[in-house]
Amino acid sequence: MEFDHDATGIAKLKKDELRTVAEEIGLVVNEGLKKSELRRLIEDSDVFKNDSEAVKSAVEDVLENRNKKSDQDSEIEIERLKIERIKLELQLAQVEVNGNNTSFDQGCKSEPEESLDSLIKSVRTLTIKPPKCLVNFPGDSCDLHNSELYQRELKDHQGEPVCLLVHNSEILLIINKCSSFTKLQRIIAWCMRFKENARNPLQRTTGNLTVPELSAALICLVRSVQFVYFSKDIQCIMKGEKLSNSSKLLNLSPFLDEKNVLRVGGRLQHSELPLNHKHPMLIPNNCNICDLIIDHYHVFYLHTGVEATLANLRTQFWITNGRSTVKRELHKCLKCLKIWFMAHIPIMQI
Repeated sequence: MEFDHDATGIAKLKKDELRTVAEEIGLVVNEGLKKSELRRLIEDSDVFKNDSEAVKSAVEDVLENRNKKSDQDSEIEIERLKIERIKLELQLAQVEVNGNNTSFDQGCKSEPEESLDSLIKSVRTLTIKPPKCLVNFPGDSCDLHNSELYQRELKDHQGEPVCLLVHNSEILLIINKCSSFTKLQRIIAWCMRFKENARNPLQRTTGNLTVPELSAALICLVRSVQFVYFSKDIQCIMKGEKLSNSSKLLNLSPFLDEKNVLRVGGRLQHSELPLNHKHPMLIPNNCNICDLIIDHYHVFYLHTGVEATLANLRTQFWITNGRSTVKRELHKCLKCLKIWFMAHIPIMQI
């Protein structure tokens, strides 16, 4: 018959308690046995195998005796602490103050001595009163408004201020969950309006989204993507260092504008073209926002081809490996795929 050894509670017992259990169930215990040997002796016995309830009852009796002994020891320790406290209070009450002040000595001597029983009762009830000589102890008066008394106790903090810059290196989750660039831009714009209204509740903005709000949302989207995919290049530009030879942006002469947006350089600085035409915003070709932008321009200009879509797109964005990326994305357009199918060859040409 097999059963759980821990169910009897033997694992909780100490060496002396195991010896007591073994004797209770009628086993012969030799002197000098270790705890593991005592436990093995009990577990290998016929009583343990056939009558586990008897073993369990013996273990419970031993544990109950242990708890009683622990409670008694706790009560004894509490009483000992009480006695020590009473002794200390008695010593404090019997202290005689020998000072230079005669009135102080007389006040102490004139105080009647209290009996031991009343003093012990006062200590137990926490109503002991200090001697009159200690109450009337002469002390120097101090001015609470004098700052010199506590100013010298103040610690001189000479720590240098520390500025901690925390940057999230993960792309916005909403970018991977939207299927439309226009919808994504408007969601970010509404979130930014909510943030501004929470900061300035007295100057809340209501109504439809405005052009500046949509532009700010676009800048936020582009900047968050750039800080994830072009982080090393941005750090080099901010430090004034040259880009590494392995950088994909080395031939584009990138720079950061006043809004910390990474843009393409070039030789059109003195032209009268708009900023987005002269220096488009850089977009990585391996992120979801790149596909959304290509689809947006492709559909907005009525399903143009690769070159036309790329030309329209570069009026505001510059996608790395743009031509191959646009071509790959346009092959996913089902409407264009249906139109590109050629008709059957006429009979006259066969």
